[in-house]
Amino acid sequence: MKIGIIGGGIAGSATAYYLSKTKSEVTIFEKDFVAAHSSGKSNGSIIPLIEKDKNTSISLLSDYALNIHNKLMQKFSDIYYVKKPVMHLFTKNENSAIYENYLNSENHNNSHLLSLSELRHIDARVSDNVSGGLFIKNSLEVDSLMLTKSLLNYSVENGANFVNENVKRINTNSKDKLIIHTHEGIYNFDKIIIANGPWANQLIKDISGKDLITPIKGQILRMKNIFPGFKISFWWGKNYITTKDKNISWLGTTHENIGYDEKPTPNAKKIILDNAKEIFPFLDERFIVEQTACLRPMTKDSLPIIGRISNNENIFICGGGSANGILFGPAMGKTIYKYIFNEELDNYIYDFSVDRFL
Repeated sequence: MKIGIIGGGIAGSATAYYLSKTKSEVTIFEKDFVAAHSSGKSNGSIIPLIEKDKNTSISLLSDYALNIHNKLMQKFSDIYYVKKPVMHLFTKNENSAIYENYLNSENHNNSHLLSLSELRHIDARVSDNVSGGLFIKNSLEVDSLMLTKSLLNYSVENGANFVNENVKRINTNSKDKLIIHTHEGIYNFDKIIIANGPWANQLIKDISGKDLITPIKGQILRMKNIFPGFKISFWWGKNYITTKDKNISWLGTTHENIGYDEKPTPNAKKIILDNAKEIFPFLDERFIVEQTACLRPMTKDSLPIIGRISNNENIFICGGGSANGILFGPAMGKTIYKYIFNEELDNYIYDFSVDRFL
């Protein structure tokens, strides 16, 4: 079986990793380089979702994804997986969905609430704007660039082909084959997986007639010489700070719906810093050593798309993970593998089908 994968980010590379273990002829297409965009610029937080009902589809996918990451951590010991707890901070008068979900959830085994005074035993620099926090023990952090590269390198070592070309379109009119057209050539396949992040939308629209994925820009500040570094990851809303390798702290992030512009902006720097100063007042511009920006793929309901396109059973979508792309990526890739080889799928997976938008 000839299988084409469009996209060399976390979703595409994970799909290639699992498919390369079969006897299939796998080819990965990437227009830039492996993990060139959000997969390589993500802070790599792998945090279990806190939902009211642990049996919702997204909770079950989160559990499955964590299980997959724990297996990859054993497989690739050199990827810099780190077991790092997360603290979700609550500011005063904040109506936090995470806080409400925790209070209404029955599963408190791996998380518990802390008061501000208890938080300050962990980090005394937390401001008076914080009322408390939710400590989540079973979280991981990974070098997302290294993870994506390792998954793809493994697939190439197993015989997969890597093609550094931009896919222009997919021709579905051929009776026997699917055809990928790049700027340089034409390639025939039995199955195709579309996994190229926000750029997947045009390919999907050509086939389904629907806009399903929107690029959401996220910007991050990298900071140096913060001492002491942050021993755990702190989150408040969509914002976070975490200290990684070589004492570089990552501070983010924005959530900008402005199209395909990936350039860092001064305004985003100010927004990120202003948000951070409300939580950690000592932070300022003198610590910043780099600013990055990337585009995340978001669907209309903020949930991933995993599965076949309805009007062509041989074309699959694997993406839309948005800010949870690193968490969900390997699980989405393993699920596409199961789809292609008709392995049994848990029923909740069908809730992420593209059919919900068509």
